[in-house]
Amino acid sequence: MLIDGDAGGLNEKQRRYINEVARGSHRMVDLVNSLLNVSRLELGTFIVEPEKVDLKKIVRSVLDEFKVKIDEKKLKITFVISKSFPKYLLDPKLTRIIVQNLVSNSIKYTSNGGWVKIAVGQVKDKILISVLDDGCGIPAGQQSNIFNKLFRADNARVLDPDGTGLGLYIVKTILANVGGEIWFKSREKKGTNFFVTLPCYGMRSKKGRRELEVVLPH
Repeated sequence: MLIDGDAGGLNEKQRRYINEVARGSHRMVDLVNSLLNVSRLELGTFIVEPEKVDLKKIVRSVLDEFKVKIDEKKLKITFVISKSFPKYLLDPKLTRIIVQNLVSNSIKYTSNGGWVKIAVGQVKDKILISVLDDGCGIPAGQQSNIFNKLFRADNARVLDPDGTGLGLYIVKTILANVGGEIWFKSREKKGTNFFVTLPCYGMRSKKGRRELEVVLPH
């Protein structure tokens, strides 16, 4: 309301202050939701509710969420998937969290004017999701830690001081619980390619107490 001027006009200094307060609030909500997700994953209390999922729609929806940032950075986005790619039995919320984290990282760590390519296909009995970019890459000496909880590479800390270091840990833990895998190839200052596989038979249903929270981009 304040940012939109509903309570009266703001001068430039007031607007900057209110925007910073809003960003801080968003960061706090993101951190709380991420910590809740970690807790539910580690305690095994999260729900898996598979249904027929259209991966084309999930990826396009995630890209729509990041449209403002994509336009700001003038990134070239390519999405490759067969028109006839079938639907699979996946939990839509968990699948979205996986795709959202990988796409978010590529957008975040790719310089203005760079590119991101997302590809979805099938290799034998696996669904394969690939997210490739020409971003900052991951330093070779730190790659073995990239899925550790709270770990952030040195160059990532510089480019995004507010990151939590929980996103890839959450993705890997989700995949470990639904029969999936994740790995990557990366060269510092050249880019990164993350790969995710999920079994074509889909995710197994799992009862639990709570769903995982989707962290919205802002």
